[in-house]
Amino acid sequence: MTSTQSASGTGTLTISQASEATGTPVETLRYYERAGVLPSVDRSPAGRRRYTPDDLGWITFVRRLRATGMTIQRIATYGNLVRAGEGTMADRRSLLAKHREDVAAAIDELTETLAVLDRKLAHYEAAEQGIDLDCSEEPLRHTPRLT
Repeated sequence: MTSTQSASGTGTLTISQASEATGTPVETLRYYERAGVLPSVDRSPAGRRRYTPDDLGWITFVRRLRATGMTIQRIATYGNLVRAGEGTMADRRSLLAKHREDVAAAIDELTETLAVLDRKLAHYEAAEQGIDLDCSEEPLRHTPRLT
């Protein structure tokens, strides 16, 4: 049995299997569907969700977007554009390009923060050895984006 094949051999996964395969809690998968983040997931005649490999790819993409701070509303907008077809490609590209800019800015901000933490750690390591490092030589730059 492959990772994208259920015990029945249909090539689809149950919600529990999809949860395990993507690392996404079952309740989150249900929430994503209700919020319009996921396309309508196929259902068995008994009403059980049947996730396809494409669904798993979409879930993984959504998780990556969430990890980069994209809102559920914006992801739902993107998903609606995808489902609307090829005529929305420019809008999809624009939405992702804007988000990419936001992610790049966040990476820059995190890189600066990491450097500050490294300097503070060096200060404390030196202080523990009786060495006085003057931290005031490199003042922290105010970053209005931090909340």
